[in-house]
Amino acid sequence: MGIGKAIGLGVLQGLTEFLPVSSSGHLVLVQHLFPEGISEALAFDVCLHFGTLVAVLWYFRADLIHMASALSGKSRDPRYPARWVWLLALATVPAALVGGLWAQRIEAAFGSILAVGIALLTTAVLLWIGSRCLGGRRGPLDLGAADAVVVGIFQAAALVPGVSRSGSTIVGALTRGLDEDTAARFAFLMSVPAIGGAVLRNASDVGVLLRADGLAVLAGTAAAAVTGFLAIELMMRAVRVGRLLPFALYCGVLGGLTLLVGVV
Repeated sequence: MGIGKAIGLGVLQGLTEFLPVSSSGHLVLVQHLFPEGISEALAFDVCLHFGTLVAVLWYFRADLIHMASALSGKSRDPRYPARWVWLLALATVPAALVGGLWAQRIEAAFGSILAVGIALLTTAVLLWIGSRCLGGRRGPLDLGAADAVVVGIFQAAALVPGVSRSGSTIVGALTRGLDEDTAARFAFLMSVPAIGGAVLRNASDVGVLLRADGLAVLAGTAAAAVTGFLAIELMMRAVRVGRLLPFALYCGVLGGLTLLVGVV
């Protein structure tokens, strides 16, 4: 794999992982448009996910440190309550169960270009719903088990290619009346176990890739990390000021074009 292609895939992964436009949906589109690179792209995907994991860990490093301190009793900062650790674990359960039981069936059933088009349109509708739920007043201390389960179910829905994980979890949190900052922070922190699990499941392939295309792998991973960090910053700002509709419009247009390509 060339370095230019690796960087391009890294940029695509970094942007689409955290902007509410579905990285899995874009991957299906790339595979459809460039079928000759499918196996290479799939093998490279785990490294790109590692790059986005680095991005979210670095961006939210203060949150993670404060939550660890709260868990050990060393911090009582109300923005980082200790129970968030358990709530994040609880929120991960629905996707872990559904993914563990039916991940391959879901991918087989909904991995076609037509299904991705419909899923992207669904993401557009979800983001529109989220834009109608802005202005919540519940903060970090108000987050409870019921909220975690609901947002976790929204994350499980994102196992369908074309449904955005970041978009669905942020919308799920907003529908629970959480304020914009709390909703976005909780949704992005949920991505740590989600992305980390995906990396661990396929970690055995990394050694082979590094030996074959070490420089390209490092370049793509770095590109995913940098663009992922920037995408998180952009999305945090967008949610705080209530700018979800531009992403809904993007998903709606892309979903419509995808359906057109699938039919033709």
